[in-house]
Amino acid sequence: MEENLLAVFNERDAEARLEVVRRNYASDVRWSDAEETVVGQGRLHEKAQALLDGPLAGLEFTQAGPVHQVANMGYLNFEVYAPGTTDVLVAGFDVALIENGVIAQLFTVVTQEPATP
Repeated sequence: MEENLLAVFNERDAEARLEVVRRNYASDVRWSDAEETVVGQGRLHEKAQALLDGPLAGLEFTQAGPVHQVANMGYLNFEVYAPGTTDVLVAGFDVALIENGVIAQLFTVVTQEPATP
């Protein structure tokens, strides 16, 4: 869960991120958020890159509490900050279902979004 957050969604180097994706996710991983569900390591990587190049450009994810686990499910809260600030811009949580030692399904729920002007 921590590597999913920090080494995928905080990683700006696409090749380093792809290496983590290939190691930690099933080849047919399903990632769902409020916008859509993408299937496969490649699509997950592409969507992460688009977020990091777009609405999350220059922002930093942090872990907001411990990882919670029950059977093959992991849960982790996150917060997103602009570097050097203490104001939470985005907050939410990830839920992952693990199969054969890798993430088979990932669900991202945003519970706080930036205020719109």
